[in-house]
Amino acid sequence: MKLNGKGIAILAGTCIMALIALIIVGVSGAVTTTNDTDNVMSMNGSINEADNNISADMAAAEQILLRFKNPGETQSGNEESSSQSETVKETEPQTTEAPTEPETEAPSPYANKFMVNVTEYLNIRAEANQDSQVVGKLYPGSGGDILEQGAEWTKISSGSVEGYVANQYIVVGTEAEAKANEAGKLKVTVLTDSLRIRKTPSTESGIWELASEGEVFDGIGYDGDFIGIYYDGEIAFLSLDYVNVELVIKKAISIEEEQEQIRLAEEAKRAEEEERLRKEQEANEAMERAARESQYVETVKTSAYNISESDVYLLACLVMAEAGYEPYEGKLAVANVVLNRLSGGAYGSTMSDVIYARGQFSVAASGRLATVLSQGPNSESVRAAEEAISGVNNVPTYANFCALYVANYSRYNNYTIIGNQVFYN
Repeated sequence: MKLNGKGIAILAGTCIMALIALIIVGVSGAVTTTNDTDNVMSMNGSINEADNNISADMAAAEQILLRFKNPGETQSGNEESSSQSETVKETEPQTTEAPTEPETEAPSPYANKFMVNVTEYLNIRAEANQDSQVVGKLYPGSGGDILEQGAEWTKISSGSVEGYVANQYIVVGTEAEAKANEAGKLKVTVLTDSLRIRKTPSTESGIWELASEGEVFDGIGYDGDFIGIYYDGEIAFLSLDYVNVELVIKKAISIEEEQEQIRLAEEAKRAEEEERLRKEQEANEAMERAARESQYVETVKTSAYNISESDVYLLACLVMAEAGYEPYEGKLAVANVVLNRLSGGAYGSTMSDVIYARGQFSVAASGRLATVLSQGPNSESVRAAEEAISGVNNVPTYANFCALYVANYSRYNNYTIIGNQVFYN
């Protein structure tokens, strides 16, 4: 009778179960012991025999299980069955993921730039050594491009100068960028016509004025979609969509350029000094001419004024405030100008009206008169006020006076100079 694969499997399972049952029975009998020595020895022999039987039975069962698991194999396991072929499970091709390239940061705009790190200036030399010729200078806030970087010296380009600087006095990369942002200035150029210059960084803001294309402003920092600028002494804002913003840093100056700047500065200084001397000479000539043309005024004696003691004090204080450092004749003339106005009536009918008339005596508006009123006039000013009130008038036809340095003689009909003041009409 020929068994198929299913039959073999059933038979093998039955055999294994029977074998296990026999083993259990044999072991149970073997382990039933007494205290007799003979029985112990008999038990040992039974156990050994049972061990041998178990080993043989396990080997046979193992062969059956092998054939059950691989029915196409022979008992020896070395020959292939003519009716059964081996199925090879093809291994799925393994796909190797492409290695992920590390993300790289965008290169810094200052990767090949430098800024100086000095308090006065840095020499640029023709060669990479301390004894080489100086071809230019870099002042604080200056920077440029790196051409070649060495261990101790770096070849740079800045402005019109190319040469070498010592590494210990410059910074590069992110440090250079930070220093540039600190020392540089924002140049804001308008790219469209009629751009609104706003009062605050908002499209709803009020407008200062309209900027034209090409106009340039100094920037003071960003605020959202706007950049702050200085406009007519005020802080204003422009939309970033319509401007170009450039960070401007100082550049190197060549020795030739520096010498030219020095020459121009000296020329400007000489020209300024010459202009000062010219104006001084003109002023002196004008003074001499004015002194020659100044009319002598004879002092006259008029009727005394009936003025209260408080008005005398007020007049003396005005004289002190206006002519405190002038000679006595100048003090007397100031007092008489006030009295001449009081007599004329054009500036008021009282001493207080005349002295405090709007736009007349500057000391009344500046607070100088109030100070003298609180401290009191000096004795010469009191004497001048009292003598003028008594009728002594050294400028009987004049109702105006001013300091010499503001005098405009062409506007005066007549005038006389006393000390550093001009009295005129």
